[in-house]
Amino acid sequence: MRAIPPIKSILYFEAAARLQSFKLAAIELNVTPGAISHQISKLEDFIGKKLFERGSRQIKLTHCGLRYYSRVSIILQSIEEATTDLGIEGKKPKMKIAVPPSLLKNWLLPHLGETSIKELNRSIEFIDTLDYLDLSKCDLDLAIRYGYDSWENMYSVYLFHEEMIPVCRPNYLKMKYPTFNQELIDNYTLIYTNNRLVQWDIVMQYFALERKSGHSKLTFQNSIQAIEAAIQGAGIAYVNRILVSKELSNGRLVQPFSIVMPESKTPAYYLVSTYEHMQDESTSQLYQAIVSFSKSTPNNQYLKLLG
Repeated sequence: MRAIPPIKSILYFEAAARLQSFKLAAIELNVTPGAISHQISKLEDFIGKKLFERGSRQIKLTHCGLRYYSRVSIILQSIEEATTDLGIEGKKPKMKIAVPPSLLKNWLLPHLGETSIKELNRSIEFIDTLDYLDLSKCDLDLAIRYGYDSWENMYSVYLFHEEMIPVCRPNYLKMKYPTFNQELIDNYTLIYTNNRLVQWDIVMQYFALERKSGHSKLTFQNSIQAIEAAIQGAGIAYVNRILVSKELSNGRLVQPFSIVMPESKTPAYYLVSTYEHMQDESTSQLYQAIVSFSKSTPNNQYLKLLG
């Protein structure tokens, strides 16, 4: 007899592991967080291993959970691709939107959870990527793109600039620093994120500071991992303020000093589509909803105050 757990448990586990949140997984799957937790508990009982460390405010994959997710996610993707190749689709037409991973988890999904998207009458597939996917070749309806280009050759609208700030655990620094300086670089660990256009090296170059080969440095693939490392007290991360607004408000992270960079070095987020896709009513509604979300984003409110 095959050792195959209930497929629902697998789907709920994959969503929770990918989004690192029972709440966000519940929003994506249109169920309650309790249902997510129940199915994952069933999966853990079936496997006989603990997959998540559950805290009061967050969840974290165990070593077994990481191993299981790395294989399950590939299997589910293969199943989806095999189904798509046969031309089989769900009852509702599917809408695809590509979003940078950290922005999807920390900004878009929480906003979607606060509004009703049932009237769209479409199922939504999120593709978490920073790559500039071709909308026509990848069958995408919408994409949020990150960079310096305004994509004027497409149906494009500016959402907000990226306001990068340093963050660390409240007790990480041994003393207060009025600004970023050489002493900080020499004595503390700087946390890098590979996929950010503005990094510590650019900041150091702008302020004529130097990082020697022996200085402590941690590098992660995405902001989600860099933020978690900062929360754990591993160093000072340089991240988008939007992505850590919750952690700053609840005190898990602090901004220890200010860094002011020129606007020319500040990338932005743009929502893009094509004229053909925007003729679809549901795509247009989701497009307008995302634009509306951006107007309530702290970065935009701050920029308005500046004039």
